[in-house]
This record gives sequence, structure tokens and C-alpha cells, in this order.
Amino acid sequence: MVPRAPLSKMAAGLFFICFLIYLVIITRLESGQFGTVSDPASFSSRMLMNHPTSGSGDGILLHDTISNSGVITAIDNMVNQIGTAGTELTETRVKDISNEIAKQIADYVVQKLGKTATNSNVCYGCWKHGNNTDLPVIYLVTPTYRRPEQIPDLTRLAQTLLNVPAVHWIVVEDSSSLSTVIASLLKRYGIPHTHLKAQMPEKYKKSKLKPRGVANRNAALDWVRSNCKSGVVYFADDDNTYDIRLFEEMRYTKKVSMWPVGLVTKVGLSSPVVNNKGVVIDFFDGWMANRKFPVDMAGFAVSVQLVLEKSDVYMPYVPGHEEDGFLKKLDITPTDIEPKADRCTQILVWHTQTKSNSPANRTTAAGKRYKGTNIDMLQEWIV
Repeated sequence: MVPRAPLSKMAAGLFFICFLIYLVIITRLESGQFGTVSDPASFSSRMLMNHPTSGSGDGILLHDTISNSGVITAIDNMVNQIGTAGTELTETRVKDISNEIAKQIADYVVQKLGKTATNSNVCYGCWKHGNNTDLPVIYLVTPTYRRPEQIPDLTRLAQTLLNVPAVHWIVVEDSSSLSTVIASLLKRYGIPHTHLKAQMPEKYKKSKLKPRGVANRNAALDWVRSNCKSGVVYFADDDNTYDIRLFEEMRYTKKVSMWPVGLVTKVGLSSPVVNNKGVVIDFFDGWMANRKFPVDMAGFAVSVQLVLEKSDVYMPYVPGHEEDGFLKKLDITPTDIEPKADRCTQILVWHTQTKSNSPANRTTAAGKRYKGTNIDMLQEWIV
């Protein structure tokens, strides 16, 4: 029996193949074989098939890949769509084409080798989120509001979610309109997502302790009830740090699952207390406050089925009691709680809370010295 290739080798082969494709196009461009092409449609994936393979195993795989009719058709369609007849084919445009071709090659090779490769710490299913139809979807709800740290926090969370298969990111802004910057960020990372807005009710905006994020999470619950039939709901704030193992822990939640959260209150931890039989018998938190479920927002997930069954359950506008009020309305008991993270002995999420920054002083950037420069454009990123 021929031993199966580990995924680390598969990844190396994949990158090598993409690099070869890129070299083919750029080499032909620089050698004048492309020149300036008046009709981009004349550039075809069949040009690639005239390029000799390296003679290595990777070369053979390259030939097999670009001979696949589905891949060839997809590549030709991309080439035809990128330019129109009469448009000069520049080096930049060719590079755009090569990047799209590399994505097609990547998907094809992963699908082909994934059937015979052994499992490892590399998640090949993460290459394309849409290929994980057999996994329960995690509907990850992130309330957010405009502040200096907003985009950095969302960027960090997006890069975490790139490593998580079968996830749908529901980003809900506390705003009267959707931010184009956030919309661009969501599009750029390509994670399946829904972009919503839900403002905090006016009567709470003047309160000393504001129920921040409640309207956002409730709007997401409405969306889940209207669009989902199964999966898991998890409330993931954008200022936390997540170990990607956490998402696999929660994925098969039956009703409610829970786990420890680090860096919470002065005791540094919020967690269920689990006995040696794996049953939740109590809670540990720096602020118990007579709560039945003294847990952090990042410390639990709920099945979509339970959210659908309890169709009238939302988070209350009571600062500090949002989690407790929500869980109590779900009518769960301690025996319904599924302790995760090795019976709550591991911390896989931390409430890191990005350092708060003062609003930027725009006086310098508004001066004549920088008018009409890139500094003007960067102001939309600055709060």
C-alpha cells in the first residue's frame, strides 16, 4: 500500500503549483509572447498547456490540473471577464488574471488531494468555507461600534475566522447606517457573513451603565430565526482573543455549551465549576451578583434549534445581567449545560480588551501640507 501524503506536503505542492502558473504568465509577458494584446479573450488557459512541466511529481500534478476541463473553462471565463475586446492587456492585468487562476488551481488541488491525504493540524477545509456542508455552521455574532480600535479588532477577529471552517459571521453595527469600511473588510476576507445595523434605544444612551451590544445581539437573533434551521449561535465580541480550537469545541452543541474565559474581573477568570463526573455544579466569577448563570458573554454557545424553540427569548437591556437573563429565559438547568474545553480545564478565549485610545487629533492632517495626498484618504480609517 502506498503511504498517504501528509497535508503539509500537500500544502507545499499546492504553493509550488501556483508559483509555476504565475511564472508561466509573467515569463511569457516579459519575453514578448504576450506583448500588448488588443483582445484579452485571445489569452487562453490553453496557452498554459504548451508550457513544459518540470518532470517532477509536482509537474505531473500541474499537467493533470490544467488538463481538467472544468478548471480550463473556469480560467477562460475569468480571463474573458477581466478585460473587454480592444483593451490593452497590461502587466497589472495579467497579474490579476494569474491570481484568479491560482485560486482555481488551489481549490482543485485541495479537493483532489484531500481525498487521500492524512489528517494533521492543517485544516484543508478552511481553504474554501463553502466546501464544508457536512459540518454544523457556527453563526458567530459580533456587535461592534465606531471607535479607534474597531477596525484593528475586527481585522484580528477576521484573521482568526479564516482558520475556521463552516462559520457564518454576523457583524452588527450600533449605527444608523452601515460602514463602507467594515463592508470592505468583510468582502476582502471572504468569510461568509451578514452585515447588519441595530442602534441602542435612545432611552439607554444617557444611562451611566449602558447595555452595550444588546440591540445588536437581538437583531442577530432575529436574523438567525428567519434564516437558519440548524447550527450553533455564539456571541463573539471583537475585543476578545480566540483559540481556534474553541470553535470545534462548540460546533456540536445540543442545547447550551460552556467553557472558561480568561482575563475576566480581578480574579482573572470566569468558568463553570465541573465535578469529576463532568457535571456543572457551580460557577466561578469575580462578580456573582446573585446571578443564576454568572458567566461571561464569550463563555457559552446555544444551539440554533433551542433559539428557534424559544422564539420569544432575547437579551435584556440590563447591564451586567445580559447573559444571565438570556440563559434563564431559555429554561435550561445545570444538567443541560455541556462543559467543553476538557471539562472546563482549559482556557480557549480571553477577554483581552484592546487598550482604549483617545480620538485622533485631525488638525495636522487637515493642513495644506497634506491636502490631496494619501493622508487625506487615510482619514476614513482614523477615529
